[in-house]
Amino acid sequence: MIIAAMCCIAMSVNGMSYFSAGDTLRVNPNKLDGYQPIEFWCNLEGYIDCYNLTMTYPVGVTPKLVSGIVPLEGQTIAYYDRYGRIQHEECPLQVSAAYGTIASHTTADGYWLQPQEEGEEMSVCYEYYGSVKWEPGYHRMFMMNFYVEPKFRRGYIRIDGRLSSGFDRRGPVLSDYSFTKKTYLWVGYERGDVSGNGKCDIGDVTLLIDLTLGNEVELDEFQLAAADVNGDGKVDINDVTILIDKVLGR
Repeated sequence: MIIAAMCCIAMSVNGMSYFSAGDTLRVNPNKLDGYQPIEFWCNLEGYIDCYNLTMTYPVGVTPKLVSGIVPLEGQTIAYYDRYGRIQHEECPLQVSAAYGTIASHTTADGYWLQPQEEGEEMSVCYEYYGSVKWEPGYHRMFMMNFYVEPKFRRGYIRIDGRLSSGFDRRGPVLSDYSFTKKTYLWVGYERGDVSGNGKCDIGDVTLLIDLTLGNEVELDEFQLAAADVNGDGKVDINDVTILIDKVLGR
């Protein structure tokens, strides 16, 4: 009966659980021929005690081979031992050559103070719930450094992942759960940042006005793309109007 109860509690869940670096990431042009740090996080709708990620990188973006990955706070899990003492498990990252796969798992046993049913005699006894696990919610997991080749302009980082867990008495687990997630990388400045200085200000308005008037302005491909503030494929007075409103906070 105890085993059956455990199995009922440790049910599997399906939902939007995944690892990601976001849907879209902009790479500043000054990172070309240099390194771009990218943070990866996870969103979980159930408990897991291991994950395995198959990583695919776009042509022109490659992980730094030496010290190219750094664990973040999500790789350390706080838990109670059998005596109710708080412990921390630092889950190591296992990576393959060129970071084609990234994996991690827990090894410690976790305990919890099981909620008492109404009318039960109160007792302080920490009970085993299973292996230590990443809990449902958002976790910052690791950061990677990528070398961005000078000719790179756009592409996708793809993650094909598998999340899994043993039983857990506290709630639902993700058992042999698979997902695919893509992050679109593109090189450029924020729309309206015509000067490429990292902000939209009156200097950008001046440059944009000169450009629309046909005055001689030396802009590179990324500045010209940023000058198309409304994204309609052309640079005209409408872009000037929108940029002025943006600078004035309207």
